[in-house]
Amino acid sequence: MDFLKRRNRNRTSFPFRYAKELGFGLLAVAAIVVAVLALTMRDNGVSASPAPTSAAAQATRPTVPNVDIIGDSYTGGSDEGGYGAANWTKIVGSRFYSESRPVDMNVTAVPGAGYITRGPDKATFAEAATSNLRSSADLVLVFGSRNDGKQDASAMAAAATDLYAKIRERAPHAKLIVVGPAWVNENVPDFITANTQAISGAASAAGAAFVNPLSEGWFFGADAKLIGADGVHPTDAGHQYMAEKMFALISKTLPTMATP
Repeated sequence: MDFLKRRNRNRTSFPFRYAKELGFGLLAVAAIVVAVLALTMRDNGVSASPAPTSAAAQATRPTVPNVDIIGDSYTGGSDEGGYGAANWTKIVGSRFYSESRPVDMNVTAVPGAGYITRGPDKATFAEAATSNLRSSADLVLVFGSRNDGKQDASAMAAAATDLYAKIRERAPHAKLIVVGPAWVNENVPDFITANTQAISGAASAAGAAFVNPLSEGWFFGADAKLIGADGVHPTDAGHQYMAEKMFALISKTLPTMATP
């Protein structure tokens, strides 16, 4: 028992002065280590405590424009051409990127569809736009469609008006480009011309920019060779041809934004 008392007494009687001196010594060593690390980080170009980014700086950060495209198989591609990297939307996106002006493209292609006609997916342009159009879109481009066939002019105009209204509602800040249906040569059927006129009127009423491939002669003359063997769809070269035209349209219409 005396042994235990002696051991406990020895443990608790350690001089407090030595403990204080040891603690101060450790603090001094820690301070020296911190100072050395700070100098090392400074010499290597590293900030030990980077300044937080202000809310104002965050708000002025450049953004990548959002471009939404709605179309049919002239946009989506076909067995004649335009799949993968050969598609005109891919070519346009790649060109923006190569020029250090990247855009974020969201493509809704509904083969066989149009303003009134439903394709195999049972959706019109307006129904597809309702499902896939981004509210953040800076620009929306609608292209087509020859799939509408012969339609009553008033019905065609009403369908176009409905589509543009849905786009304005869903993407209120977006600029709108409407590209009418293209044909495979200069022998344009009357119904294509009539549909184009109805679309043009609705686009004008909606404040959209309208582009008429018929009056501009897309695929006319020697360019008719850019249509595939099925006599309907563009080849890969035809998609390159459309990409050049679409790039010019999109490039001049996009809001001016700084390069990220």
